[in-house]
Amino acid sequence: MQRIETLGRHYGAFLTLCGTVAGALTFGVMCLVVANAVMRYGFNRPIAGTLELTEGALPFMIFLSLALTQFHGGHIKVVLLTQALSPALARAAKVFAMLLGAVLFAWAAYAGWLMAVKSFAMGELERGSIRFPIWPVKFAVFFGLMLLSIQFFLDAIYCALGGNLDEPSQEVTP
Repeated sequence: MQRIETLGRHYGAFLTLCGTVAGALTFGVMCLVVANAVMRYGFNRPIAGTLELTEGALPFMIFLSLALTQFHGGHIKVVLLTQALSPALARAAKVFAMLLGAVLFAWAAYAGWLMAVKSFAMGELERGSIRFPIWPVKFAVFFGLMLLSIQFFLDAIYCALGGNLDEPSQEVTP
């Protein structure tokens, strides 16, 4: 149990780094949007590519923070069935749900990988007021889904070994 908790803390530190990158990117996009609004309405000179850059940054902001949200137990949980079960059956149901989540998001990550590789191979570009490659955005989707799948798998192991996912015991210390 101690090994999985240690692994969880280290993985959580990595997820925190990904979340920090997503937060910094969010702040950067916010500054870009404000600067664009000021330039557009104050000086009639909008910043070229603001829409395209904002659209391209959204998957990074979302997918780099999905696994961190799962790590902290921030996703919605439905306990209608498990609250009526015995503790052993409730634990088994949680483990099953976490494994199902791991498989589902691993499959989605695989599909994202195929999509990203295809985009890279064909040199897919965003077309608009500026041009930039789309494949990094698609790789971010794959990467975020892969991290989420790993987190679900770690949660399943933690729960199966007797850990309680309802308590915030997986805190990351900086």
